[in-house]
Amino acid sequence: MHSEQVLNLLTKEYTLLLATTPNHLKAVKEIRETVFSSKYSMSPETLNKIGFIFNEDDKQSFIYLLRDNFTKKYIGTVRIFFLNKDTPSKIIPMQKDAQVKDIGYLTKELPICEVSRLALCNNLTEHKYFSTLQLRAYLSLLLMITTRVNFFLYHYKKIFAFMEPALQRILKRQGVIFESVGSGIDNYGVRFPFVIKKEDFLVAGSKTEDAMGQITRYYLKELCKNPESLLQFIDKNPYLKRSDIQLDRICKLFIEYGDNVDLELLLKDK
Repeated sequence: MHSEQVLNLLTKEYTLLLATTPNHLKAVKEIRETVFSSKYSMSPETLNKIGFIFNEDDKQSFIYLLRDNFTKKYIGTVRIFFLNKDTPSKIIPMQKDAQVKDIGYLTKELPICEVSRLALCNNLTEHKYFSTLQLRAYLSLLLMITTRVNFFLYHYKKIFAFMEPALQRILKRQGVIFESVGSGIDNYGVRFPFVIKKEDFLVAGSKTEDAMGQITRYYLKELCKNPESLLQFIDKNPYLKRSDIQLDRICKLFIEYGDNVDLELLLKDK
């Protein structure tokens, strides 16, 4: 499949946005309720009771939504739970909820984050060029690209993910190699703990300059055009400061070097 078609799919036909409004958070809860009820064969009431619909960790997270621009419906979501010196929780969800052990030595240097609560609805609009399986794979990848966008904005030391093997394989095919840090754990389905260090993420970025690089750059440029929702989110979040976020520097680089500014330059520290 041509990269132009993939780029069009993941930027024009579908769109990522940061969940910042009450309506956004309502959509996040509805998607989680729909997807996880089916996936885990649990009622919404049970899921809510165990904290799968919304919990305290969501207040310490960047939460993204995926919108189908044809139907105008939100059809996916993912959460990037972050830790820094100001956050009340100093352990990531995979340690707390899934009891992943012996990774404390990896979580000491802050800031770090964990990707979790990825949910993609089943009733996707049929596509002219992509099979349902291909479409789900690309949209799952797009939800994970939020991690790249968020990493450019906030330079984490490490990114953790508690993933099913299928998602890990999708990322691996794109040159994003997460390191295994434990065996599989049956936590509402068998998943595995992974981590990628900042240095390895930089290498992965240089290897995926084609489709993933263009998509990452696209969403960073969109934030530069319309930064207000992100800035309002940061200002309202008690654990974030504008000085934590690289957006101003990134936007200046786009002005200085143009739309195709090198990703490695965008990733450099201040």
